[in-house]
Amino acid sequence: MKVRCLLIAAAAAALAACGGSPSTNGSQASTPTPAPTPQTVSVAETEFAFNPATLNLKAGDYVFQLQDAGKAPHDLHIVDSNNQAVAGTTAVLQAGQSSTFNATLKAGTYTMFCAVDGHRARGMQGTITVS
Repeated sequence: MKVRCLLIAAAAAALAACGGSPSTNGSQASTPTPAPTPQTVSVAETEFAFNPATLNLKAGDYVFQLQDAGKAPHDLHIVDSNNQAVAGTTAVLQAGQSSTFNATLKAGTYTMFCAVDGHRARGMQGTITVS
């Protein structure tokens, strides 16, 4: 009886040393792939201009950081080439304020603009090209 108990204990120790308990289905759990970290894009607005006014980006997830560097209130809207789907927007910011929003951009051309009354008509828009 003592010999049998010793053999069982030795087998258990050997199993533990070789990687732990056996898998019930023969496969090991895989580690999930972490989501890519969104890239940050900074845009400053002044009276009737964006800086930068043209962006060339790769398709993916972005955090847009908007800074109202002007004296008037401004906001930021991003729409697709059909002027239909809004990729992102901010609230109206007062001079000196900043805001962020997340956007997932697919390949295509987007327009960014300020929707405060009359600003877009005065040239406050830019282009985002995503490849």
